[in-house]
Parts: sequence; C-alpha cells; structure tokens
Amino acid sequence: MHSNRHFTVIPLLSLTLWIISLIPTAFAEEIIPETSDFYALQQEMKSKGLPLLLAFRADYCGFCRRLETEHLEPMLRSGKYDSRILIRRFDIGGNQTVIDFNGNKINAEEFAAKHQASLTPTLLFLNAEGNEVAERLLGYNSPDFYGAYLESAISTAQQAVN
Repeated sequence: MHSNRHFTVIPLLSLTLWIISLIPTAFAEEIIPETSDFYALQQEMKSKGLPLLLAFRADYCGFCRRLETEHLEPMLRSGKYDSRILIRRFDIGGNQTVIDFNGNKINAEEFAAKHQASLTPTLLFLNAEGNEVAERLLGYNSPDFYGAYLESAISTAQQAVN
C-alpha cells in the first residue's frame, strides 16, 4: 500500500517556512522614531513650525505598547499628522546619552526627571525650546476617550507654536 503522507507534509512544511519568513519583518519595523538628540530635533521643529509629541515609554510597559499600536502608530501611518506634530518616543529605561534642547549631554534618567516623566506611558507636548505647550497625558487607562484627549492636546500644542 502506497502512503500519501509525503504529499501532505510538503505543502504543510512550505506553509510553515513561509509564515516563519514573515516574522522578522513584522517585528523589525519600528514605526515611531526613538530620539535622544533633542537639539537636532529642535532644528526640525523650528524649520517645520511643529510641536513635538514625546511619548515617554519603557520596554516592560504593556500600556505603552497598547498606546503605540492603538493610537500613535496609526497616526503616523495615516500621514494626517505630518503637518501638525512630530511624534517621537523616548525610552526611560535606556542607558543612552541624551542631548537635551540646550545641547547639553545628560543621561536618560536625568532627561526624564527634568521633564517630570517617571510614569509610563506619559505623553508630553513640547515646543522647540522643550517647554510643555499642552496638558500632558499620563497613563492609558481610558482607551475609549483617549483619542479625543490626544486630539485636543495636539490642537492646543499646534496653536501654541503658531
């Protein structure tokens, strides 16, 4: 008796290898640019006349990831915010050296402390001098209304820099 087993194994193996090949690209794409050179970013903010939405985050923060995937990444993908606000993220747990808005080199912990951002996620809305121009958004505990709060803060920040 002839077995048809190898006819089912080959397509299944091919499908499995195809799915595995997709995994690295799905995780490799970083939608939200991470920044640590705010002095250089300041120049971009000034030339474009845009405020900055700075998302303070941490790798261990599940709410940070939800906020990014449910709000910030779709905002960036849509292109509708490109002329309204720059969106960047900052990892408070990083060991990187930061260049602040004044061109000074400090560590990530000092930068977060300077902006009183010890909880994650925290969204700050800043002008080119690094000053807050709209009410910050702390945490992510009411996703149903978060989009409205975010939109209101972006509009306020826009008006403050124009």
